[in-house]
Amino acid sequence: MVSRAGPNTYSQQWFASFHRPISDARTRAEADFVCSVAPLPDFCRIADVCCGMGRHARTLAERGYLVTGIDRDASVLTKARELGGGPRYIQMDLRDYSPETGEYDAIVILGQSFGHFDPGTNAAVLRRLATGLRHRGRIVLDLWDADFFQTHQGERELQVPDGTVHEVKRVEDDRLFIQLSYPDGEQEDFEWQLFTVDAMDAIAGRAGLSRIACCTDFDRSVAPSPSKPRVQFVLEQV
Repeated sequence: MVSRAGPNTYSQQWFASFHRPISDARTRAEADFVCSVAPLPDFCRIADVCCGMGRHARTLAERGYLVTGIDRDASVLTKARELGGGPRYIQMDLRDYSPETGEYDAIVILGQSFGHFDPGTNAAVLRRLATGLRHRGRIVLDLWDADFFQTHQGERELQVPDGTVHEVKRVEDDRLFIQLSYPDGEQEDFEWQLFTVDAMDAIAGRAGLSRIACCTDFDRSVAPSPSKPRVQFVLEQV
């Protein structure tokens, strides 16, 4: 029997299939990028927004950052706390989270966790997060690349620890829709607003932010490419 939660729920099946198998090497490389664009000691206070089980939060804390992890899912935060490692965690929906003015030196949203909502809500989220930065603080966003998904729509099979997941992707205007069908017949839906460089510059500018980097592969020297699915933006408060 097929069942569906609301879009962008990130079920326990999703975590088991796509989050837990992530290698430590990948986490270290992504943390290396954050350290390069928000280096200590100038960017000590970091918020890891939509932190999940805290893989980035723990790694950054181990490197000397003061890390706050924010996620709406109580069960994944319970696991994050069990794993320890130094961060403090707050349970909060991103749409409701309003950090204190200047609370952080940097805010990171990794793993394509920004853009799930309608354009107005996405813009409001970014504005609220920007108020939480100190002067010249930075936001790091890891997003799906709009150009890549224009040419990578359709169906494919993904091998995960429990079997095969069937994936269907489509793009409508500036939104990406993905449906996953798990081996036990359960289905899960996701959607994102896709951002070109111009679209990101526009939403960032309205939030009082300026783009200082745009790259892929978590490497500032590698420009985004239609052949790569991910893009990283580094935004600075102006």
